[in-house]
Amino acid sequence: MRIFGELQDGDRVEADAARARLNLASVKSLLAVASPKGGSGKSALTVNLAATLASAGRKVGIVDADLNAPSVTAMLGVKVPRYLPMTEGIEPVSGPLGIRVVSGEFLPEVQPPPPISFVELADTRAEPAREPLEASHGGALARMLAQTRFGNLDLLVVDLAPGFDRLHRLASVIMPTGVLLVTRASGEDARGLERILAARERLGLPLLGVVENMVGFNCVNCRSVRPLFPEGQVSRVARAAGIEIVARLPFDPRFAESTERGRVFVQEYADQPIAKQIVQMARRVDALINARAAEVRDPIVLSDAIEETSG
Repeated sequence: MRIFGELQDGDRVEADAARARLNLASVKSLLAVASPKGGSGKSALTVNLAATLASAGRKVGIVDADLNAPSVTAMLGVKVPRYLPMTEGIEPVSGPLGIRVVSGEFLPEVQPPPPISFVELADTRAEPAREPLEASHGGALARMLAQTRFGNLDLLVVDLAPGFDRLHRLASVIMPTGVLLVTRASGEDARGLERILAARERLGLPLLGVVENMVGFNCVNCRSVRPLFPEGQVSRVARAAGIEIVARLPFDPRFAESTERGRVFVQEYADQPIAKQIVQMARRVDALINARAAEVRDPIVLSDAIEETSG
């Protein structure tokens, strides 16, 4: 596990959060992509969502905020730059279609890692634990958002590590314009979705909708989609909460294969049904986040450009 021990100080984290809010003033909309559980294909969908919007001619950035398992740079086929001293800021790399990317890979690790001690809950004489790993994760995310030279962007997509706690930490730094949840079509993901939905009102999370991924296996040779999980559980939870299912996508082996090679699926397999579904998903997410952005500022109109590009 990567440890960002130099970023644990609470006052420093709050100062970076304030600077992050100022630094992101040139970003028109911020989309958080989150998932209740790992293995949902969230990062791959984030990359293809961003590529679809960027292909419409808009300025798009991605923050890979999965600090322990960053994958966006590899999925885009871009080279990780040398670490920059934090005092000099962080320069994003340019990926396909001009997508600006910053990742936890850009941050220097602490060497050697600081020691971690555990406090017995029954020992009332001990000081409460400071949760160093969690505090440092929030601190590193705040620092990335505060010191990255994003420039003027129409949309910044933050690809979060799995789990509700990561979404909560982002919201404590800056509230995103909208949140998109990516799940698998499994009972475990449905239960995780319920926990996120239970907390959204309390935290004021602007939830746009849910993408249900891997609803089946797209068999290329037999030209059929076969179920992977018992269907209906995620949809049932979303419908009960009044949350839109933005898309239901099957698993396609070619999608995984192109991701492994650092190629963007919607470009390489643009004529395939799942690529067209992802474009439709991006068009819908665009409409939802524009509606949300219109509450606080002028909307960014991307839908028409996306339709022209994909047509």
